[in-house]
Amino acid sequence: MILLDTRELDHPIPLEMAVDAFKKLRDDDILHMIHRREPVPLFEIITKNGGRYLSVMDAENIWHIYITRSPTVVLEHAHV
Repeated sequence: MILLDTRELDHPIPLEMAVDAFKKLRDDDILHMIHRREPVPLFEIITKNGGRYLSVMDAENIWHIYITRSPTVVLEHAHV
């Protein structure tokens, strides 16, 4: 799993970093992005480019976004 913590970064840096990391994903890789907001524009980019994602807000209002290119990876298993 690749961890990308962007909580302290300002727009558009988190989006740019996530897109760059997404482009580098292979096979069953999962990108775990931590963000202070739900990055909806990122989701459009991911789905348009054949990726999938799971977005979950934790009890501290922090977003955990799991991203993969794999059609078989169960992203719910990545979120524990």
